[in-house]
Amino acid sequence: MALGACASAANPGLRARQPSEVPVADGIAWQQTTFVGKDGTELFAQVWRPAASEAVRGVFAIHHGLADHSTRYTALAERLARGGYVVWALDMRGHGRSAGPRVHMERIDVMLDDLEAFLTLIKSKEGARPLFLYGHSIGGLISSLYAIERQPELAGLVLAAPGIAFEAPPIQAAAIQLVNWLAPRAPILKTPHDDFAAEASVAAELDRDPLVAQGGGPALTARSAIDAVSRVWAAPERLRVPLLVIHGDVDKLTAPSGSRDLVVRAGSADKTLRLYPGVQHDMFHDPGTAQVTADLQAWLDAHTGGPAVPFAASSLTGRLKGDARGRAMTVELDARVELPQDEALGKDPGVTSGLRLRLGLGRGGAGLGYHGGLDVRGGVLDGGIYEVDAHLAGLALRSARGTTLALTGGAGIGGVRGSTATHAPVELSLDAPLGGVRLLARASLAWRLGGDEYAEDALGLADEASALVGLRLGPDIGYWSSVRAGAGPFVALTYRNLGGAELWGVALGAHLWGGN
Repeated sequence: MALGACASAANPGLRARQPSEVPVADGIAWQQTTFVGKDGTELFAQVWRPAASEAVRGVFAIHHGLADHSTRYTALAERLARGGYVVWALDMRGHGRSAGPRVHMERIDVMLDDLEAFLTLIKSKEGARPLFLYGHSIGGLISSLYAIERQPELAGLVLAAPGIAFEAPPIQAAAIQLVNWLAPRAPILKTPHDDFAAEASVAAELDRDPLVAQGGGPALTARSAIDAVSRVWAAPERLRVPLLVIHGDVDKLTAPSGSRDLVVRAGSADKTLRLYPGVQHDMFHDPGTAQVTADLQAWLDAHTGGPAVPFAASSLTGRLKGDARGRAMTVELDARVELPQDEALGKDPGVTSGLRLRLGLGRGGAGLGYHGGLDVRGGVLDGGIYEVDAHLAGLALRSARGTTLALTGGAGIGGVRGSTATHAPVELSLDAPLGGVRLLARASLAWRLGGDEYAEDALGLADEASALVGLRLGPDIGYWSSVRAGAGPFVALTYRNLGGAELWGVALGAHLWGGN
């Protein structure tokens, strides 16, 4: 999943397909139908079935992903129908011919309800035939969450490049939360067509396909997807149906590491991971499609009375895309009002705003690693000021739940002593999750390197001293694999001592943190 500029289109309503638009291969019967979601939204579906009903082995239900629709699965559907499977495929709401605002997903539970209505329709038409559910990309996210939380009766679940993990900084999950709170319709969700397959023709077809919403979706869609990811990883052991997960190892949109981790943690006794070298995100339109299709059909046949699957499962060990470990990042924006307690800094309150960045690197989870960053602040304090502190040297002790105790130091410039004054800051900080909030605490000392001198020392220890204690509202949440992230507003009390002149203040702002 990538962040970028895009736009979401309006709701075009249900767009019906004409039979003449779909050339049907010999020996295959095709039909289109509509059904309604729980909220009354009209949804489109189509069916490919073997012409001879006695040849049916099972039923295969397809749930596509973003920038996609059911007709793009025609070749796969015809192949499986010739192999004895009835293939049903829906157009997800907001996609293809289904009604709904384009690429608009306000709550993931609406998509689960749509999937349930789709499977109920299939069961009413197909009776007790073995039913397999297939989900690709965000359709894989929805299908896996549906299987975990609603425990349907399925003969098997097939996930193709499921959107349950991403090759992205952990803080991206927190950023999506924040943007959604500030501007839920901001166009941030992007699925670049060039990343679907190695063949340029695939992107060209997507670019000109009138049933593909060009651009992507709003922040609320990204937030709903991220919420669903969190729910999948909260209980992967409840995934107990026979499971096949297939993924290209060079996928740029979803991380194959998530597929591996899901197979490892799933509760099913019958679970297989299949990785395809050189295959990208759109697994049935990329080079290697024939092998992917053959493996899928072999797995289905093995679960409908056929011979055992003839291929070996991929290794569950080794490094994969999305496996970046040991990264933690904090972004903090604030506005601060400080009241001087000494006329040396004037009588008027100081008003400043600041940006704080911290980056942690290590082996992942608990342990000791690098920690450093940058502080930038500007505003009015006894005249206009700016301050820039580079904390380039530092170590932190991190816990698996996201507690960070860090000691950093470096060099800074600016402040009340003048724009060219320099100093050496050292900071001790503690960030820790406490239930539904996050504790922010830090204390620092700084020694003059150049510029005007202070009249006194700060606390008899250094030229400057400062402290902050606050709370960020909102919990840290577990996302894919070991990733945790959180975002929210924060409030803090501040203290500064500049050469013996004290200031007490209040800071208000936004705090984002993500780590693994």
